Amino acid sequence: MVGKAGLITVLGFATVIGYVSSNMHRMATNSVGNMSSYNEATASHNLAVTGANVGLAKFYADTSWFGSVTQTLSSARFGGSFTMSMTDLGGNVARLRSVSTYNGHSVGGLAETLHDTIEVYFDKRKRNSFSMFAWMTQFEGNVFWITGDTVWGRVHSNGQLHVNGKPVFMEKVTTAKSFNPKPGTGTNKAIFKNGYETGVAPIDFPNDLSEIIVASTSGGRKYVGDIWVTLSSGSAANNDGKAYVRATETGPIIDSIALNDPSSFNGALLGTGKVNVQGQVDGKLTIASMTYVVVRNDIVYEQNPRFTDSDDLLGLVGENNVVVADNAANNSNCEIHACIFARTNSFTAENYSTRPVSGELRLLGSIVQKNRGPVGTFSGSTIKSGFSKRYRYDTRLSDPDTRPPFYPGFYVKTYAITNWWESFRVPEIR
Repeated sequence: MVGKAGLITVLGFATVIGYVSSNMHRMATNSVGNMSSYNEATASHNLAVTGANVGLAKFYADTSWFGSVTQTLSSARFGGSFTMSMTDLGGNVARLRSVSTYNGHSVGGLAETLHDTIEVYFDKRKRNSFSMFAWMTQFEGNVFWITGDTVWGRVHSNGQLHVNGKPVFMEKVTTAKSFNPKPGTGTNKAIFKNGYETGVAPIDFPNDLSEIIVASTSGGRKYVGDIWVTLSSGSAANNDGKAYVRATETGPIIDSIALNDPSSFNGALLGTGKVNVQGQVDGKLTIASMTYVVVRNDIVYEQNPRFTDSDDLLGLVGENNVVVADNAANNSNCEIHACIFARTNSFTAENYSTRPVSGELRLLGSIVQKNRGPVGTFSGSTIKSGFSKRYRYDTRLSDPDTRPPFYPGFYVKTYAITNWWESFRVPEIR
């Protein structure tokens, strides 16, 4: 009995060991196959990436090039090819497509051919409107973003951004230089809801206001000297707004402009001197000055785009400054609905450091200025003079095709990538 039991035990152990050994051998064999499959999938994908990078380099060197390139890469341990093509899809869209071909290991006596694809889409518009930024400056100076500041649209500066506290940026923030201090260090506790990027290419300001100047003399209006412009929404009906122009603040009307009559007005209004503005906007226009634009009182849209559909759109463009006047009307809040552009200087409040505390400066639109201008003074979080800021981006402006008539724009050196798509196979684990 003992002998039979021992024999059974030995046979049992032998069977178990044989089964385990067989499984270990199978697992070892499969692991080699799995590693081979993973290596081949990665090689195929990397070939497609290589083709995309070749295409990007070629296209950015010459954005007028549309064609295809096929290249074979081979060595003792690696072999495959990619075909890269650039296609103009019409409108403002171009597509780069890179497809790899890689001959993998033999399965059932047949070599498996792998393909991976990468597609990159571009926005071909070379000219963009400055109104796409909620806030942009050439130089920030020594002005700091502080706790309580909130910006709802894109922010860009060609200079250095200073932060002291916990401002909130709802969209991406970019700077051609850097932050002082770096995000997350020292006094910089800023919250970036959509990230930030430093060291990006600077965006050049235009050398002049030539587009508006030309438009003002060919379908628009041009006035010599200082003028006062009062905007009127007309009746409660839409698209019957007007602009009344005077040579003095209380003088007679020298011009009456129907904003929504394209046969008589293209939307560009220019003054060679100071242009003083107030009123309610019903329509689309850009008011520009070869010196200063002065906000005399509230400037608002008849239809507020935050709460209803609106086609009202205003640009305030100053060769030097756009200024909120120090007067009785503006010493108890001031509201502005407009895209503001100060080519050589700032958006600022007149006598910002000596005027009384003037409440809130409420802006719906965008602000682009060469030098960041102050609108008030503070001690800690307490306002001492001028305005506290309540700036909100007009989200309609995020569409590059939405801007006030002849509003300044900039040219991009390269096309913007709007979408990047990659295929990638997941090897079957055996």
